[in-house]
Amino acid sequence: MPRTSVRTAPLSDNAEWSRLHCSFCGKDANHVRFMSAGLAGGKICDACCFKAFLIFVRAWLTPRWAR
Repeated sequence: MPRTSVRTAPLSDNAEWSRLHCSFCGKDANHVRFMSAGLAGGKICDACCFKAFLIFVRAWLTPRWAR
C-alpha cells in the first residue's frame, strides 16, 4: 500500500484559528493548550486526549475476569 503524504499549510489568519474546535467537548482553539487533527477532519484537544488516555490505561489495568 503506497504512502500518501498530506500537505497542510499553517493557518494564516486568527479568524481561521478561532473557528477550530474540539470534536469531543466543543472547546475552541483559544481555550486549549493544543489541538490534534485527524485525517478525516476530526480534532481533539489536550484535555479530551488525556481523558481518552486514562480510559485506555484503566481498561489495560483492569483484569479480564473483572470486565
